Amino acid sequence: SCRQNNSSWISWFLGIKGHEYLCRVPIDYIQETFNQMGLEYFTETLQVILNPGFDSSLDWVFGDEEKWYGMIHARYIMSERGLDNMHQKYERGDFEVCPKLSCRQKALPVGPSGVWVKSNVKFFCPHCNDTHPHQRH
Repeated sequence: SCRQNNSSWISWFLGIKGHEYLCRVPIDYIQETFNQMGLEYFTETLQVILNPGFDSSLDWVFGDEEKWYGMIHARYIMSERGLDNMHQKYERGDFEVCPKLSCRQKALPVGPSGVWVKSNVKFFCPHCNDTHPHQRH
């Protein structure tokens, strides 16, 4: 996907189709050493993620950025700020709705597995109490 210069890696990453379900993890949260505990990464990976002037056509990507952002995102959305961000996205209707025509309740994205790339995102309908594959992508 083409993009402008002077945009961060995070902005570029969140702009990719299918990533609209993710929250923007604040830079201060990412930089906090405590939040990084147990997450293995190369210094270069973090430098790419935090680069305020990332240009996808010029800058080198090391390959672990997406996975690492996904892991820090999983931690962030369990924090008070992250839960609030996800709630705002839910209320705005940023996620799917239940595919059942009789329901159409706003649904929440869920990761059926804690193992990286083991399964696709699904959506949980709190009204039907059921999980569905996502419809848009």
